[in-house]
Amino acid sequence: MLFIIATLKCQVAKRDALIAAARTCIGATRQEPGCGLYDMHESVTEPGTFRFVEHWQDRAAVDAHLSSPHIKAFSAVAAECLAEAPRIELITPAGVEFL
Repeated sequence: MLFIIATLKCQVAKRDALIAAARTCIGATRQEPGCGLYDMHESVTEPGTFRFVEHWQDRAAVDAHLSSPHIKAFSAVAAECLAEAPRIELITPAGVEFL
């Protein structure tokens, strides 16, 4: 069992583009084998800061997700929208790894 918390800080003018791309990606990701949870939320105290909360069966499911066409498409849009590099935490029983 693995959890991922991904924090993305978006440029204000690009917020709607990021949300639209995320919706498409979220729908496809939820259908992936090994995906138990995949949601995105915008911070109420930091507008433009989004957090993906993910639960995966195992590392193989995460690796398959990261190489999927929909995450590649989302990543291309996100690269144009983000104000800084995303922070991605992979949480396992052994500890936290930053991707």
